[in-house]
Amino acid sequence: MAENSGRKNLIRTRFAPSPTGLLHIGGARTALFNYLWAKRNGGEFLLRFEDTDRARSSLEYASRILRDLHWLGIVPDEEPVYQTDRSSRHRAVLNELIAHGAAYPCFCPAVDQADGTAGVYAGTCRDLSRQERESRMAAGASFCWRLAVPRSSSSYVFHDRLRGVLSFPMESVGDFVLTRTDGTCTYLFAVAVDDHDAGVTHVIRGEEHLSNTPKQETIYKALDWALPEWVHIPMILDEARHKLSKRSGAISLESYRDEGWDPVAIVAYLATLSWAGAPTDRLSSLAELSDSFDLNAVALSSPIHDQERLRYFGKLSLAAAPPEELLAETLKHFPEIEERESLRSDRLEMISELLPLCATKKELAAALDEQFGAAGQTEGAETPPWLPLLREALKGQSTADWSYEEIKQLLKVFMKERELKGKDFYHALRRLLTGREDGVPVALLLACFGKGRALDKTTMTIQGTAGL
Repeated sequence: MAENSGRKNLIRTRFAPSPTGLLHIGGARTALFNYLWAKRNGGEFLLRFEDTDRARSSLEYASRILRDLHWLGIVPDEEPVYQTDRSSRHRAVLNELIAHGAAYPCFCPAVDQADGTAGVYAGTCRDLSRQERESRMAAGASFCWRLAVPRSSSSYVFHDRLRGVLSFPMESVGDFVLTRTDGTCTYLFAVAVDDHDAGVTHVIRGEEHLSNTPKQETIYKALDWALPEWVHIPMILDEARHKLSKRSGAISLESYRDEGWDPVAIVAYLATLSWAGAPTDRLSSLAELSDSFDLNAVALSSPIHDQERLRYFGKLSLAAAPPEELLAETLKHFPEIEERESLRSDRLEMISELLPLCATKKELAAALDEQFGAAGQTEGAETPPWLPLLREALKGQSTADWSYEEIKQLLKVFMKERELKGKDFYHALRRLLTGREDGVPVALLLACFGKGRALDKTTMTIQGTAGL
């Protein structure tokens, strides 16, 4: 086999998802770490779709995964590769193994395994004579191809960058399947060939692949290929320290995008999942993260997918957005009233009040809807005797002076003249106007309602109607 001499000393990493579903938090974190390590070293990041499971793989899922990666800014340096497009290359490598006596046909039943990992083969067909093999093939017997794993040791030892020297019992490796009875190659075989041909120098993947490593190394050694560096990062767990599931928050990146999350916030959060050097108190761009990313600083303890920490980064992102941009995107969630510079200022002030509660623009829009919603006086609540008087006071306020500061002063004077306690007055008024126990300052709410809507709200509350 020819080595990849043109790529000598170039760091190349890859993300190799199976296009059998959407991209989730765990896969996105793996893609990110591969991308950061390549960029940290001036290398290249590759994408390969491992679609050997033809029954479950689809081009639609591959397209959606690629779209999610692009949304995060994790863009491969070459066109994505589809494993099934390389079947002729896999067959050529198989023929080389056969020629070297490193692979043999197996005629045993029930060997048409999906990935070549299930069970440990006893080696029944390994010692068949050449004549016996050729005779069975000529007779049309069904067979797969297995790797003849060397039996010179009782254990298989390999090195992982994070975990050091690891040892697996040789019987757990066994003579595993390279190609199934239908001629299609297994995951284990295709991955080794594709990683070698792509010049992948660092295989950064989840720790669930640890048991695959001895088998893949055996393929490399049988072909006298240079080994990549193995880096198995810890699995992400839910808050109960169980494997992530959809119920525990392992929703797809597509869902995060549809919910209005900023990809910068997602990336900043993902970086904190196992990497001890990731900034935890600020947003960082992909470029900033790649400048400091260190594989040696990846902890082995399994990180917890913490929705609150994710929300923290979302809030940082939302707070960093230009206020005018937020106003433009949420304008339809404000009451339709005349435009004035003071009103624009009041709307920006309301957005500022709500920002600490929101992690996405969609949440901000929902918070505005709650403030301006149709809910009114709480059922069974009595109308305060001062409400009709307040309505008249608001009615007397000119439209030109209808602003947060002017209404705040009006309410203060109104309370003082009637010797009302601020806490009781504002709390009751908020409940009457919105049906809520909390929210933005009442004066700000009235200002953003606009005079007409504010008067309508108080009138219908007086009449016992639940808002507009």
